[in-house]
Amino acid sequence: MLYDKEMIEALVTLSVEHALLKMGNPELELVKSRLKEEYNCEISDSLKHPEYLKKILKELFGNAYQGILKTINVRLQKTNMDKPIIQFLTIMEG
Repeated sequence: MLYDKEMIEALVTLSVEHALLKMGNPELELVKSRLKEEYNCEISDSLKHPEYLKKILKELFGNAYQGILKTINVRLQKTNMDKPIIQFLTIMEG
């Protein structure tokens, strides 16, 4: 099943938010704030610019970034892994 772009953006957004909420609401809000301050974007823009999210997560959480990425990956693997999602995960893992 192929998803449209908005659906894929929503899947990525929800997966990222879920992973951050597992850490706590302050962590989610901090990431949102940094994305807005540094790149004038939101978590929903992560599919287009995963490098922004990656940089901020690594700066804020250091080694815990791998755990966040694993949570995101697990949620997204429940989908059909359409090409945009695979590209997003490739950049995040690289």
